[in-house]
Amino acid sequence: MARYTGPRLRIIRRLGTELPGLTTKTAARRPNPPGHAAAGKRMFKVSEFGLRLREKQKLRYHYGVTERGLRLLYQKAYGLPGDTGRNLLSLLESRLDNLVWRAGLTRTIPAARQLLAHGHVMLAGHRAKSAGQHIKVGQIFSVRESARNREDLRLTVNSPVLERPTGLKVDLDTLAVTVEALPGPEQVPFPVDIQKVIEFFAK
Repeated sequence: MARYTGPRLRIIRRLGTELPGLTTKTAARRPNPPGHAAAGKRMFKVSEFGLRLREKQKLRYHYGVTERGLRLLYQKAYGLPGDTGRNLLSLLESRLDNLVWRAGLTRTIPAARQLLAHGHVMLAGHRAKSAGQHIKVGQIFSVRESARNREDLRLTVNSPVLERPTGLKVDLDTLAVTVEALPGPEQVPFPVDIQKVIEFFAK
């Protein structure tokens, strides 16, 4: 399944959870799920499968990964020592596009991915190749010199959407980010029942 490019607020309303990586918009004005049934306030019992699917979809839409990509990450997390759920969240949080956003360089993860696609992010002195590559402690990424004075970047970096994780040290002059520590599973910025996600993939 391809990466979602449709109305983002519709996803927020459907899942009933704000996903700050997907959009800065909220469903405060239209809190009901989309569709005629929701408009009529009809209530439906959600199955156990539906609950697992909803939690999985939160991860997929927030981090902007495809269905296949998320399953591959689950398989990688399963093969690592320790708790599979925590491993999966750690892998998602260590993606370059997520860290560009968490550092406050962009307002959303899709915007971070666009910045990367246009070649504006440098990693270890070279143009970053993939939005989904995993970053390790000690690595440094930065905005390419020719793009550092873009007004949108300057406004965002001085007023980030979320508080920056303490492990990401940002040089506001060069827009360089030193990764001293990666965001942990407990720092995921939205509520998710990771056990239900694991149950979804383990079925």
